[in-house]
Amino acid sequence: MVTVAAVGVAVNLAATWVMARAGRDSINVKGAFAHIVTDLYAFIGTLIAGIVIIITGFERADSIASLIVVGLMLHAAWGLLRETGRILLEAAPEGYEPGDIITAITSQPGVASVHDVHVWLITSGFPALSAHVLVRPPADCHQARRELEQLLCERFGLDHTTLQVDHAPDDLLAIGDGTS
Repeated sequence: MVTVAAVGVAVNLAATWVMARAGRDSINVKGAFAHIVTDLYAFIGTLIAGIVIIITGFERADSIASLIVVGLMLHAAWGLLRETGRILLEAAPEGYEPGDIITAITSQPGVASVHDVHVWLITSGFPALSAHVLVRPPADCHQARRELEQLLCERFGLDHTTLQVDHAPDDLLAIGDGTS
């Protein structure tokens, strides 16, 4: 048990060293790194448990080491589950407030309104936005789209945007309180 665990520690240390040099922007790389590190924890726990069993005869050391490793695995898994859950649910990425993005868009010259705004993660580190923007005549829809794309890229880091830009009708429909 001690010999196999020692070999496992050596192999996983080498793999961890190689993986540690890789960028962890991708959730796939994060997951692979977490897997290697938790394997390393398991082999270290097995090595320690084996030594304790040899020295003291306390056979439950292996079970205790296993429980500790399970706790470390759950800790590593929680962050990955939270991030993949945001992607799966198409939730707004952390640090992206749709309200701030809407305010930035509507504060641009010529923009009358924006609606159907969606901000989500396509995959880890790859946020996307889609929106329907109405501009006041005589604004050029194509120029407005280019300027908004530049604003979204520079201010919010949104490189992947789909903007439908149209001219606003002369009178936008407004819902009032019925007193007029």
